[in-house]
Order: sequence, then C-alpha cells, then structure tokens
Amino acid sequence: MKRILLSLVLTLMCSIALPAKDLKATADSLYAARQYQKASQLYEQLLDKGDNANVYYNLGNAYYRMHDIARAILNYERAANREPGDSDIRFNLTLARSKTIDKIESNEDFFIVYWFRSFLNTFNTDQWGRIAVFSFVLSLIGLLAYFFVRRLSIRKIGFGIAVAMFFLTIVSNIFAYLQRCQYLDNTHAIVMQTSKIRSTPAESGTVIFSLHEGTKVKIIDNTMRHWVQIRLADGKTGWMPQKDMEMI
Repeated sequence: MKRILLSLVLTLMCSIALPAKDLKATADSLYAARQYQKASQLYEQLLDKGDNANVYYNLGNAYYRMHDIARAILNYERAANREPGDSDIRFNLTLARSKTIDKIESNEDFFIVYWFRSFLNTFNTDQWGRIAVFSFVLSLIGLLAYFFVRRLSIRKIGFGIAVAMFFLTIVSNIFAYLQRCQYLDNTHAIVMQTSKIRSTPAESGTVIFSLHEGTKVKIIDNTMRHWVQIRLADGKTGWMPQKDMEMI
C-alpha cells in the first residue's frame, strides 16, 4: 500500500514542471522505488534542460533495469564521453556490453595504443585543462626560484621543477585537446535493433552479416539517404539502415 501511495505521489510530481534539482531528486526517488520507466522519463526531461554525465549514467541504469540493453549502452557511452575517468560508468558500460549478442574483438588496439587511451581517459577535458594551468604555475615558481634565489641547490631544484612542470603543461594541453576531439566525435553509434548489414546501400544488396542490439559501430559514410556505411572494431564494413541505429 505504501509503495502504491508513493508511486501516486511521485507520478503527480512528474506532471508538474519542476526545477532541475527537484526533478533529479524525484527521478532518483522513482528509481529507488523501482519505477524505472517513470524515472527514465524524468531523466530524459533533465537532459532536455542540459547535458550531464551523471544523468546519462542514471538513465543508463534505468534502462538496464528495464532490460533495454541497447539504450543502457547508449547512455553509458554518452556518460563515458563526458566523464571518461569515472570508474562506475566504465564498469556498468562493460557489464552492459557483456549482455550483448555480438562479441566483436578489436584488431587495432595494440598494448601501447590501449595504454595510451586508458591514460588519456583518466581525466576529462576540463580536468586536463586544470592540470595544465596548475603545472604552468608551478613552472613559473620554479623559474622564479632559479633566477632569484642565491642558494645553488635551490636554484637547481627550481630549474628541474620548471622544466618538468613545463613539459607536463604541454602534455596536459595536448591531452585536453585530444579529449575535446573525442568528446566532439559524432561518428559512433549504437545499434538499436537487429539489423542486416548489406554490401550496398539498398534492400537488394547482399546480406553479409547481421548486428544486434547494443553493438557499437563507427560511421564512415553517411552521404546516402536512409543508409550509412559502418565499420566494426574488427574491421568489417557494410551498409545498414539509418533507422536501426542511434548516434552516441
């Protein structure tokens, strides 16, 4: 009885225009009450008000609870693009991917590439930017110590700090730029329903393989009406109907 009353109260609140903070609290309460469908609707409304990694993450959780793996992965991917270093997002994304039918192994990620991407995704664009600013300030302090302190040992330490922090400033700026490019990359999509991949952009084309819900694809050609050419992580390519996917 209490759960029914709680559901009625929360449903009434959903019908009223609420500030973002209250809307988030209501959505979280619905999620806690296992009203995942209603919670997902409120999370969608929140995203209409502004982009937020945490809301995408919660929306992904709601869809996962509803066994909609494709939409769960879609929203986890969107959350990961905005907060690439968040371990909870990465864990849930990996968990959701394990539920998909298509098991596609990448043939491009050598160890050094995998390590580099993992390190790059430790922080988002803003965090790399803050590291760059902080390291630049430290490099200036090191230079001041080198030029204005008389003691030789401190001057050596100051010079070493200046060089190291200046190098870190350059690296952090490069990583911030790469993270920004990764965030703005709109060439990836999630397959939302079982789709037959064809050799040509037409229903008469030969079916070369099929993809199922939740598989991530890279779009390499979207110039054809209603069709897009895609490439998988293992290098396979083909044409699929645009309606069968949703952009990350």
